[in-house]
Parts: sequence; structure tokens; C-alpha cells
Amino acid sequence: MFVLKKGFPKSLPLCVLIMLWVAIFLSVNLSHGIGDLEVYVERVDNPDIDKCKYCGRRIKVRGIHKDAEVIIKRQIKEKFTEKGMGYGEGKEKKTYISVLIYKFIERKGGNFAVEKPAGVGFHMHLMEDNAVQQVFVFDEDQQALSENVLNLGKFLRRGGRWVTADELSAEGIDAGLYYLLEERE
Repeated sequence: MFVLKKGFPKSLPLCVLIMLWVAIFLSVNLSHGIGDLEVYVERVDNPDIDKCKYCGRRIKVRGIHKDAEVIIKRQIKEKFTEKGMGYGEGKEKKTYISVLIYKFIERKGGNFAVEKPAGVGFHMHLMEDNAVQQVFVFDEDQQALSENVLNLGKFLRRGGRWVTADELSAEGIDAGLYYLLEERE
């Protein structure tokens, strides 16, 4: 046990207990609290698939860039780092995020003129005990302002230029993490 010596504060055992309690309390991952999350990213390989295997929503599988998973993982890891969250890959934890990529098409052309615009589509699922808790869907093909004037805000935010699939997916990842984690911060 604890032996008190002359000059030793009598409240030290209480301080030690409080510090231990705080350390234990803070290390426990409260349900959906900000902390470490694992992320599992995969692509749809079969173009005949028309439903998400997690949430059952309809998807339209199109071309998927060979590095799509690597790009999405990097973007999520960067966002987690910005938020001060730990990042892991896999689905071993009770709560994790599963990302299913079904479209990742790079633009053909430059910043101000394209033959074909970038297009990105994925589902982000917040999973708990392997059950879907929340779903975020991002599916966008960049359009010319002349095709849809309602996209004026996006057009201006993007600097009036055509974005790459990497930049388009970063917008989706940012919005998806905000949506899935906003209540958990």
C-alpha cells in the first residue's frame, strides 16, 4: 500500500486515484466519440452490380481508376489527421467507416477545356457491429455551367475551372466525414 512519509502531501493518494480515473475514462471510446476509427475502402469490380452490398441503394457502376482506393484512403487519412483523430485500416473495431467506390473517372482535358469531365461516386457507411448506422452518398459528374446554372456556387468555389477526379473525391470525402461524424465530435 501507500506509505506516507514526513512532508508527503496527505492528499496524494486521492490525486493519484483521480488521475487514474481520468486516464481510464478518457481512454474508453464512448459510443461514437471522436477517437480512433478504422476505415475500409473497396471498389465494385463487377459492372453488373446495381445495388450497394451494404445499404442496398442503387448504384451505377462505371469506370474506376486503378488508384481510386489509394487516393480515397489518403484523403480520409488527411482529414482524420486534421481532426486529430487516429486512423486505421480495416474493420476490426466495433465502429468503422466502410467506403464503396463505384465510379472514379478522371477528366480528359485541362483546367479550362475538357473532352470529358471528372466523375466520382461512392457510398460511405458508418458501421457499428457490422450493421449500417448511417449512409452518405456522393455521386457527381462535373457539369459545365451552361448545362446547369444552379451549380454556379460550385463553379465559383472551384475557381471556374474543371477539377480532377482527385479534387472531386476530396469534396465528397470532406462532406461525407462531416455528415457521418458531426454528432460525434
